[in-house]
Amino acid sequence: MDIKTFADKAFEISRKRGFEESEIYYSSGGEFQLSSLNGEIDSYKDASSTEVYFRGLKSGKIGAAFSEVLSEEAAELLVDEAFQNYSVASGEDVYVFHDGSGDYAQFDGYSGDFQKKSVKEKIDTVIALEKSALDYDKRIVMIPTCRTADSWSELVIVNTLGLNKTYKSDYGFAVVVSLAEDEKSKKTGFSFSLVRRPEELDVERIGHEASRRAVEQLGAGKVKSGRYRVIFRNDVFGQLFGTFMSMYSADNVQRGLSVLKGKEGTVIGSSRLTVYDDPLLPESPYSKPFDDEGFPTSKKAIVENGKLMTFLYDLRTAKKDGKKSTGNSVRGTHRAKPSIAPVNTVIERGEKSFDGLLETMGEGIFVTDLTGLHSGTNQVSGEFSLGASGFYVRNGKISNPIEQFTISSNILKVYNGIAEIGCDPISSIYRVTSPSVLVDEIDVASE
Repeated sequence: MDIKTFADKAFEISRKRGFEESEIYYSSGGEFQLSSLNGEIDSYKDASSTEVYFRGLKSGKIGAAFSEVLSEEAAELLVDEAFQNYSVASGEDVYVFHDGSGDYAQFDGYSGDFQKKSVKEKIDTVIALEKSALDYDKRIVMIPTCRTADSWSELVIVNTLGLNKTYKSDYGFAVVVSLAEDEKSKKTGFSFSLVRRPEELDVERIGHEASRRAVEQLGAGKVKSGRYRVIFRNDVFGQLFGTFMSMYSADNVQRGLSVLKGKEGTVIGSSRLTVYDDPLLPESPYSKPFDDEGFPTSKKAIVENGKLMTFLYDLRTAKKDGKKSTGNSVRGTHRAKPSIAPVNTVIERGEKSFDGLLETMGEGIFVTDLTGLHSGTNQVSGEFSLGASGFYVRNGKISNPIEQFTISSNILKVYNGIAEIGCDPISSIYRVTSPSVLVDEIDVASE
């Protein structure tokens, strides 16, 4: 049974059960993943999935259910389960569906190039990736993680109000962890690359970057506790920034779970800080023409020259505040209830080169790794205390590697302490594109 026939059947059943409106969220896709260890394939995954999520609406309340089967029997079971869930729904929130109105951008997120690659070509790529990391330096003794993958997905959202939208996308990624060893210590280095097309995957660069980062940390020492000027490497600042993105969710703001409550329209950071959500960013595999409620997406400034311009809304929270959705309804998994999150967070680049940031800082710490990004952060207060490693900087030059220190602050204090922003943006695994950033003062503690 195709998705159109399934949706029509589910909608027919839902009307009989008493739902006023109904919606189908359908996703199909596949993933191919390989890992290499000691020059051989260590793991192999070739999987596909079909998932359908039904939501029924009555008197502003939602009943939802999930299935992996498209059949008449599955449609009946899906609607029945959703109605049972609706019957026990509680709370004062009023839900609505989108009717498909608005301006939807032209979107081309699928090339099919990864799927055209043969299995042998993909095996050769992951083995070459491991070899590039191993061959970088004789002190690289092992590559504990070497993985490549590609994925494609197709999404359809249709409802009884007239919404009927679909898009398709694909991407690939590679991740490498290198282990370096000398007579005194062992260190790891990490590199990650997310690409839209196979030819964008630079095997040598990724492998060498992971191994270089591992080797550079050999012989790391300690740093004295104190307050320091700090440069966060581009991907690391992206991770820190991304960890606190939930504070921009209107849902968290409305529930009093955000440090930004009451601050819309006020200055929350340095005038150098401008942040966008750009759901149509061409180079990002996460880009999409509409959110997971079918509302059209668009580029928007979240923070502009330090001023908080908007929170991020879905249909429910927008209705509650008397505003329009910003198109930021996101499903973490297809089984999960939709939440609110940016699609592609972009921190606007500055004009300083990385060497220029070092020269401006003069003396301080260059942070290249953070640990405890979940356990060491408080999403409500904005406070954080994180393990870190990196390099000490003297006279505007990288001096020596340092490790086992803790940085502590508040994310809004970091925003306000931004002295310079670099011109070297890169995407991080937290869906944040960020340049390197110089912050005036961070508390550093060391043993």
